[in-house]
Amino acid sequence: MTAITNSESGHVGRRVDPSKRRKAIVGAYQGLLVDFIDIYLPVIALVPAIIYFQPADLSPAMKSTIYFVTFAATLLGRPIGALLFGSMADRIGRRRITMISVAGFSVCTLLIAFLPGYQTVGMWSIVLLVGLRFIDGIFLGGEYTAAVPLAYEYCDREKRGLVGGILAGAYCAAFVIISLVTLVMLRVAPAGGLDSPYVQWGWRIAFLFGAACGFAFLVYRRKHLPESDLWEESAKAKSPLRQVMFGSEKRSFWQVFVLMTGLWLTSSMVASVVPDKLKNFHKIDATTVTWALLVTNVVLYAGFVAAGVTSQRVGRRKFLTVMGFVIAVVGSAAYYIFMSDLIEGTLGIIAASIVVQVVISSVFGVATVYVNERFGTSVRSSGFAMGYSLSLLIPSFYSFYLLGLATFLPETVTAIPLIVVGGALIVIGALWGPETKDLEFRPTGRVEYAAE
Repeated sequence: MTAITNSESGHVGRRVDPSKRRKAIVGAYQGLLVDFIDIYLPVIALVPAIIYFQPADLSPAMKSTIYFVTFAATLLGRPIGALLFGSMADRIGRRRITMISVAGFSVCTLLIAFLPGYQTVGMWSIVLLVGLRFIDGIFLGGEYTAAVPLAYEYCDREKRGLVGGILAGAYCAAFVIISLVTLVMLRVAPAGGLDSPYVQWGWRIAFLFGAACGFAFLVYRRKHLPESDLWEESAKAKSPLRQVMFGSEKRSFWQVFVLMTGLWLTSSMVASVVPDKLKNFHKIDATTVTWALLVTNVVLYAGFVAAGVTSQRVGRRKFLTVMGFVIAVVGSAAYYIFMSDLIEGTLGIIAASIVVQVVISSVFGVATVYVNERFGTSVRSSGFAMGYSLSLLIPSFYSFYLLGLATFLPETVTAIPLIVVGGALIVIGALWGPETKDLEFRPTGRVEYAAE
């Protein structure tokens, strides 16, 4: 067992202007919501219109590759942006980087809405799309590494778990919003061949909506998003990234890296694999799957909040440890049932899919708050950026791990070893780290821990 021992610990909270606290937390939520809406645009809104950017005689394999590259470009850009802007947020301010980042990805999204197709500029349409999504990803990585620490630095210690769950729920809310926008546009402008309304202009409305959300955030939050008082009072680190990787915060970084690798491996894999299995294994039609995912995200939002509140009561360390075991054991069993013939009927299969995703992914409601609690104020954005984003590297290749496992395991169970490994990494990472729920953020000093 470990305890907090230095100047960032304590039981007497700092006096914070309630108005600033509210503006910082609401602003962080709105920023994350806009961020996630932008992330989901190519995943949801562009899929029915992807032929607009492709030659007609393209093979199915190449079509899938273009879709993957479009999405991967954003994922590749996010860690780069997190490292770049995370360090800048520690040196020049959380608020400024939040506004710069939102402006950057909003402009990219607006430009994508007006891109010409393959019929007009040939392969340049794909190059421009992928290039803009890569730049977009860099700015997206900057937004959350600045806005999230800003919210927690204004948050009451006793409410950080709740706020963490609510902030995580922006992921679910964004999925629901962009899915509904896409469904409405598909109804107004049906998709079909190259000349169909959705392919020609319907998808552009969804991207214009995403850009408008970003610009609306900038206009409103320009006067209503405060800078972090903690950051303004803190001593500025000369090289925040170096301090996190090789200096006084390196133990915190590697412990968070292990924990987050487990969280990303389980949650990101399940978020991708379950919808695919609903469509291609259980043969459920695409519209039903979309509505099932909408319901899943509503339930998952509640799961995120419940996870944050529970961790505030029992402690982050204990909660993460227990949830690691739950994911490895209960999550694996739930996935096995979902992929078996034990459940019949579409509703039963969908219910099983919801259980799988909620059991495995709800723990993410604690992720951002815990990672922010592990780093001192002078390097908090850099520590959050590196611990939260670099840990995506190993899990991002989960599809290749599944292909390897499929060479000697049946399709119904290939994901289970990864769920077990992910759960084990969560347990190891949680036990390696200290309890943090009673940490009081301070403008000076780094977070240190000692054995009780």
